[in-house]
Amino acid sequence: MNPTIINIVSGKGGTGKTLLACVLADMLGNAPDAKTIVVDLDIFVRGLTSLLYFHREEKLHIVEKHKLTVSDFFVEKIRYPNKDLGIVKYRSFDVLPAVHRIDQKLDYQDLAPNTRHEAKVILSALLSCLADDYRYIILDSRAGYDELIAATHEISTISICVEEQDQISKVTSDNLISQLDEQSTPTFRLINKARGVKSPNDIDFSARSVTDIGAIPFDMDILNNFGTSGFWDVTGRSLYRWALANAWNTLNSKLQFGTRLSLPRLSPIMSEAVESRIGFLTLKDRVFFVYGLVLAMFGAGYSLVGSDFLTIFKDDPLRVGASIMGIVGFSMAVTVLIRRPKR
Repeated sequence: MNPTIINIVSGKGGTGKTLLACVLADMLGNAPDAKTIVVDLDIFVRGLTSLLYFHREEKLHIVEKHKLTVSDFFVEKIRYPNKDLGIVKYRSFDVLPAVHRIDQKLDYQDLAPNTRHEAKVILSALLSCLADDYRYIILDSRAGYDELIAATHEISTISICVEEQDQISKVTSDNLISQLDEQSTPTFRLINKARGVKSPNDIDFSARSVTDIGAIPFDMDILNNFGTSGFWDVTGRSLYRWALANAWNTLNSKLQFGTRLSLPRLSPIMSEAVESRIGFLTLKDRVFFVYGLVLAMFGAGYSLVGSDFLTIFKDDPLRVGASIMGIVGFSMAVTVLIRRPKR
């Protein structure tokens, strides 16, 4: 069976495509018969390779010198039939790093393919060296559009354009996709760091289409823990992972890849919808915030409707008024935090 090649792209930098590629690879790698590898094609920024650097306790050398990294294919621009790839095992998936050493200096002039055809030859040579038993190959491409991105898109099964909710990100994604659409490879759109949403329907696209596969809520825990030793523990119980699994299952339903992700998650506040609206708080703060409001409103409400309500109303009307003000104030705070943004 030929592997499914998933190309992760973005119209601009900073959309979180590298993190998304890693979390998706980890989920797929844990699925039955879904061996997965991620290839770091962003050889200058090398965000994916940086994760390996921290995973290996900040050792500068990621790969042994006699083995091949992604940059080797672009420097020499030839096949390496007798050499091994410097593939590194990372959690449930494999990674082909961008460079041997995390601080390795590269000359852009030596690496940039002159034509789309040249880029395609290099990429095809790289992919031909991968083992045949990979079910999914995820390409972490760099942001923007050039001959390499065009070639990467052409050799892939699909491309996923990761964008943010703001208009600048949408425009840059529109521009990228208009270039990619010149080829037959399908491109799908995925919103990352979305605020105030609980489903794809909460995102205001100027033109909805079958290529929209979901929205991943902004999650403060992911932002605070990215690159730390506790990152994957946090990710395992996060809204981010839950939403990305849903987006993948939407894509899987459209294209019938055969790998469905089952990641049940019980929200600590009993509602993913409410939790996604307050994703700017950490998980601990979300729990304290919501249950604090519940307790406060219960206490205020009981002072109004408790068994001694008539006595309170007669002897201390200011207490009743203060309780009403408290309930109204808390209701206003909750409304501001969880209301759906108007477009």
